[in-house]
Amino acid sequence: MLEGTFKGKHFLQLEDFTPEEIRYLLDLAIRLKDEKKKGADQRKNINRNMLMLFEMESTRTRCAFETSAQDIGLGTTYLSNSHFGTKETIRDSMRVFSAMYDVIAYRGKDHAQLETMAGYSSIPIINGYTMHEHPTQMLADFMTLDEVYGRDGFKGKTFTYVGRGGACCVYSYAVACAMLGMNFKYITSFMSQEEAVSLLTKSEQEQFYAEYPKGTVLEGWSGAMPEHQKKFVQELYAKYNPQCTFIETEDLDEIKGTDVVSTENWGFFTNSAIAWLPGIKKYRDYQVTRELMERTGNPDAIFIHQLPATHNADHSGARKLVNAVSDPELKKFLEKGFEVTDEVFEDNAKYIFQEAENRQHTIKAVTYAVLGNDAL
Repeated sequence: MLEGTFKGKHFLQLEDFTPEEIRYLLDLAIRLKDEKKKGADQRKNINRNMLMLFEMESTRTRCAFETSAQDIGLGTTYLSNSHFGTKETIRDSMRVFSAMYDVIAYRGKDHAQLETMAGYSSIPIINGYTMHEHPTQMLADFMTLDEVYGRDGFKGKTFTYVGRGGACCVYSYAVACAMLGMNFKYITSFMSQEEAVSLLTKSEQEQFYAEYPKGTVLEGWSGAMPEHQKKFVQELYAKYNPQCTFIETEDLDEIKGTDVVSTENWGFFTNSAIAWLPGIKKYRDYQVTRELMERTGNPDAIFIHQLPATHNADHSGARKLVNAVSDPELKKFLEKGFEVTDEVFEDNAKYIFQEAENRQHTIKAVTYAVLGNDAL
């Protein structure tokens, strides 16, 4: 039994643990979800407190940490503007936090900073997202697959990530699949920034260059997973699931045989809308459509999305990007969705919002475990 294994430990990345330990957290999350649905009192942490140190905006992660903390009796402090790292050293802040709190939830870009924080902290820290990995999201996704296929029913199936992989999301899925026993395919575009800009209309190019002068390289432009990450993922497969496969390709025909499809927004949530004019050209052919889902050859294939998703243009960020496009045909294309069409999104809304809800239960399981509640 693994009760007490996580007590007092940081939860920074999946690879710090074994597949058996990750499986334990999934089982714990399922148990805690069932208890909550039945109205059980889970408050084992009265007079204990969680610091939520968020340096990035958030919807699901913040809501999941706050509600799960309250469910298990923790008080919470949401801290997004403080002296931390600007007018006070990280070490000094961590000494203050360690004295006042029992656990820290952190969300920010810099994983190296998170590791520095962990080195100075005497209380456990949970990673709610860094540019290296999004481990609590992976737990929620695989808990959802447990519920769809039965416990461990996802093993041996194929997970395909299509389109823009972002700084950490495609890597996070690759690590999770390698450790938990799914084949992983990453289908993306390797188009250069120069080629993508050349495909814009003159008006669109003028808007782009007004914000990003010629020679500017957009952050996160490359579609490829960095070589060191691919090497590490391959090592994880060799160690834990050598019977499974991992490929990265531009070939959309490789979606054949897929069981689970996922993608991510095209990037304007973290960059200006104008920055992603060329991104549309790069990833347009990689939009998840009903036709692409049919190309899996699997009528039971499902689509999941960690959200937020631009499956239509019904919010201000999407409208800003649509309004920057001068090509009428491209405007019409974007109205039906960016990285995924509204049709596919709504066809799979059951799984997507089940996945979103499971952020709460998996974050609760991690918090429960690092506080030692599972050993009580």
